[in-house]
Amino acid sequence: MTDTTIREILPGIFIIHLPLPMRPTIVNVTVLHSCGEWALIDTGVNTANSTAALLAALKQIGCAPQQIRKVICTHHHPDHFGGSQTYKELTGADVYLNEREYEASTHYAPHRRSEEAITFFLQHGIPLQRFAKVPSPGEFWAQLYAPAIPDHFIDDGDVLRVGDFEIEVISTPGHTPGHCVLYLRQPQVMIVGDHLLPKITPHVGVFPSGPANPLGDFIASQRKIQPFEVAMVLPAHGGVFQDHRHRANQIIQHHQYRMQEMFDIVRRQPRTAYEVAALAFGFDIESPITVQFPATFETIAHLEYMCHEHRVIREERGEQIVYGSAQGHAAPV
Repeated sequence: MTDTTIREILPGIFIIHLPLPMRPTIVNVTVLHSCGEWALIDTGVNTANSTAALLAALKQIGCAPQQIRKVICTHHHPDHFGGSQTYKELTGADVYLNEREYEASTHYAPHRRSEEAITFFLQHGIPLQRFAKVPSPGEFWAQLYAPAIPDHFIDDGDVLRVGDFEIEVISTPGHTPGHCVLYLRQPQVMIVGDHLLPKITPHVGVFPSGPANPLGDFIASQRKIQPFEVAMVLPAHGGVFQDHRHRANQIIQHHQYRMQEMFDIVRRQPRTAYEVAALAFGFDIESPITVQFPATFETIAHLEYMCHEHRVIREERGEQIVYGSAQGHAAPV
């Protein structure tokens, strides 16, 4: 391959870098080719630039769009599922996604924001009155997100075939409720979506729609993938790497460190999640909402994890929720 946006890492396994209009600026999608069969794993966002980049890459590797018969997505986020309807129409392929992910995709519907969500923000101390306009997820992503209705729902233990490739579906909830990684058995390649990134940690937050303890799910999912024999890890952001066990343990340790920080904050004084987030992540009211909101949701996830461990207590004080240390408990380890 002469184009640096395309890399054939093993025979029939191509990584294609697609542009994103935000940070990170690139998402990696995978194309599989075996015995005349083609499949696309993840889609990028629904933009003209992204679509043009993928079509150019397909042409370069000798794949006409209509030769793709499967579009398999690791999860519902716009940089992974946003172009699914566009590619379904271009290729005629069947779309595969976890059912919980399809349900979660409805939260990106235009102008969807319930009173429940507003109550959730206020309960956790987010000062909505200080922001002129907080867009709903659908408003924020707008034309970048065109999700297809899946033809097939995938779940843990399912096996999909593309020619000689056997693709085992491994359910890895945490980053999203139904996130799945895909394990190619014969070459021992794991396509991990956002579950296991080499340089950054994926966002894990509590949202109005739940679930209640996504960080607990995420840490369990990091442990779940470790018994697999993996020669090569293909992440959605960043370069290909090898030692998946080492990286999974690093990510677990990162969250343990975050919990230590947050525990120390609430041990001194009970606070709302927004107050804890501002101290732990170092933002203030003038920081962009794209920093403040995700940091607060991630903080809730860490605090709720510690609640499940009975190290932190959650109390309602008037119309707000505050978190404090449970008596007799030390910092998390």
